[in-house]
Amino acid sequence: MKKIFIIVILILSGAGCAFAEIFSHPAKVETIQIPRFQNVSCKFSQTKTIPDSNVQIQSGGDFQYIKDKGVIFETKFPVQMTTNYTTAENKRMSSIISAINNKDYSYLNKNFDVFYEKDAQNWTVALKPKADSKINPHIASIIIQGQKYINKLDINTIKNGSTKINFTECK
Repeated sequence: MKKIFIIVILILSGAGCAFAEIFSHPAKVETIQIPRFQNVSCKFSQTKTIPDSNVQIQSGGDFQYIKDKGVIFETKFPVQMTTNYTTAENKRMSSIISAINNKDYSYLNKNFDVFYEKDAQNWTVALKPKADSKINPHIASIIIQGQKYINKLDINTIKNGSTKINFTECK
């Protein structure tokens, strides 16, 4: 049993290293090749890690990306609530996803150092806020992985820990 536990730990730590390896692949935003999508609906599962406590909060529900409007998370568990990033005061994350999808190079180049990696099936885009960006005091990094749609989103904040979101059943 102890050997199995050690093997699992090694596999998981290797996966984390591979995920962080994206930051060794700087790219010009103009070279990023990811599929463009219009409106997307998915199921999501989310793990929020609270800093300095190792507390993880699990949630999940329905996700919508509406081109030209933004992002909506309808959480079904553990409590029901809707987070609407289409309003002016909550538009930061929608702006980032829209900028990537719409290839808004000026927004991305102004606010982020961009990292990119692509193989035959998967792509990964990582963003680190530039020192003079308004986002810098809030976000440490954003890593987005996908194939046809976004599969994973990893948001690391300066003060509020990290949020890992997995998307499934996208259409």
